[in-house]
Amino acid sequence: MKIWNGISNFIFGNACLGCLRSGLSLDPWLCPDCREELRRLSHFPRRPNPDTLCLYAMTPLTKNLVHGLKYGNMPGLAGYMVNLALQDLETYGTLQAWGKGLGFVPVPLHPARMRERGYNQAEKLAMAISRRMKGEVLPVLKRKSFRMSQTTLSRENRASNVAGAFEFKKSWPEHKIPIIVDDVYTTGATTGACLYAFEKMNLGGFAKVCTLLYEESATARMDFAADNAMEWHV
Repeated sequence: MKIWNGISNFIFGNACLGCLRSGLSLDPWLCPDCREELRRLSHFPRRPNPDTLCLYAMTPLTKNLVHGLKYGNMPGLAGYMVNLALQDLETYGTLQAWGKGLGFVPVPLHPARMRERGYNQAEKLAMAISRRMKGEVLPVLKRKSFRMSQTTLSRENRASNVAGAFEFKKSWPEHKIPIIVDDVYTTGATTGACLYAFEKMNLGGFAKVCTLLYEESATARMDFAADNAMEWHV
């Protein structure tokens, strides 16, 4: 509940979304100290595997921001974090090296979750990355089933929870390189299920993954109970 209380303080008390202190100059989300910390974190992208790029590590600061993006009705945080991350030459260069004609595919929400939130945070992220990389947002996948929240499950059960959960709702345009976009990469189960949909269309060898945060497995275990309480739905 600490994070949610922090979001409430930001909305109603002009508090920094990072450190939760009030009465500071904001930009409009973070105070100068937290902004500088986020800038520092942007210089250390994570690569869980050669075909995956995570713009930031999961830290208390980035976790607060992604909770604001997902639960605080703050879609502008997507562009805020993406634009700062892509100022880093390594991060920008990685995306650029994946080729021209990038097609950014947001991990889809089930329609019930979409109605609840009002927007898909993965789509907001895909739009922000696409603008910087001169790519195209291609929401070609749909979620077939409304499974349990990933954070209510163990690491071993996450993959089976989303296996076969995604399928194509429209064809993939030729000469586009698919980039699956999501907010958090923990075990890779959700993005892996999206990649499986591409594999069934014989496109798996070309597809990549880009997420906002990378959550270390040790952090995932420590935050398990807190995330359950927050109902962090993937």
